[in-house]
Amino acid sequence: MNSTQELANHLKSILTLLHEEKEALIHNDGNAIAQIVESKKSYIEELSNLKGLDIQDNNKIMAIIEQINELQETNLLLTKQALRFQNNLLESMSKNVQGSTNTYSPKGSYESKNTINLIDQSV
Repeated sequence: MNSTQELANHLKSILTLLHEEKEALIHNDGNAIAQIVESKKSYIEELSNLKGLDIQDNNKIMAIIEQINELQETNLLLTKQALRFQNNLLESMSKNVQGSTNTYSPKGSYESKNTINLIDQSV
């Protein structure tokens, strides 16, 4: 097989993999993302065997590379958004775990209790 055609096939496979990664990120499927990352590593290793090809004038390959770049940026933004959400969730939960409230018991005595709420009710 022609090296340029082989490169185009590898790039198309990576593009398909990135579409799968995008769907996994949207659906928060951690197992699928882990498998996709492993697959991406193997594709990168295969691509390293094809280095040294002159692809500057090959519009087909350059278009695929541009699509890969755009999709990779989208996936990066989705990953950052998911991480921010997780960090905010953990932060709000940790604030509630640390809080204690002062209240009266049913017998009328003053008590200090630790309350653990999943939702931040201070807002």
